[in-house]
Amino acid sequence: MLAVALAQTVYLWNAATGDIQELMNVESNANDYISSVSWIQQGGSHLAIGTNDNVVQLWDAQAGRQVRTLRGHTGRVGALAWNQHMLSSGSKDTTVLNHDVRIQNHVVGRMTHHTQEVCGLAWSPDGSYLASGANDNTLCIMDQASMLTMDAKPKHVLTEHTAAVKAL
Repeated sequence: MLAVALAQTVYLWNAATGDIQELMNVESNANDYISSVSWIQQGGSHLAIGTNDNVVQLWDAQAGRQVRTLRGHTGRVGALAWNQHMLSSGSKDTTVLNHDVRIQNHVVGRMTHHTQEVCGLAWSPDGSYLASGANDNTLCIMDQASMLTMDAKPKHVLTEHTAAVKAL
């Protein structure tokens, strides 16, 4: 199953059958659009959807329903990355938030090192490190333990890029 965001709508494309289904849209707010999507790992049916309206929506794609809204950003959510039950989100507000989607007070970590929009996030395959890229041309690498604090500091900051770091 492939999730495709086009403007205000997320579509699901079934590679086995070729079927296309509309999962959701944000048409009720003319200024909103989908700015990122990310499937939970381990083959689950949950999809995180970042919006221009500063929120992350969690959807059960199999059931076709929204299960949660995660707030905490003050700018567009342009990057998402899962690490088991933890969802990291990067925003135009220059922050990276770590959400534990199992609990009510979901924001369990915050990193504020970037000076421009965070536009790329990726967890290492073993879940030990989170890399964040931004329009400030920097790449930050944090360990998992530091991302569980509200004042996370990068272990490494790479500054040799001459353009935004968007794909990780």
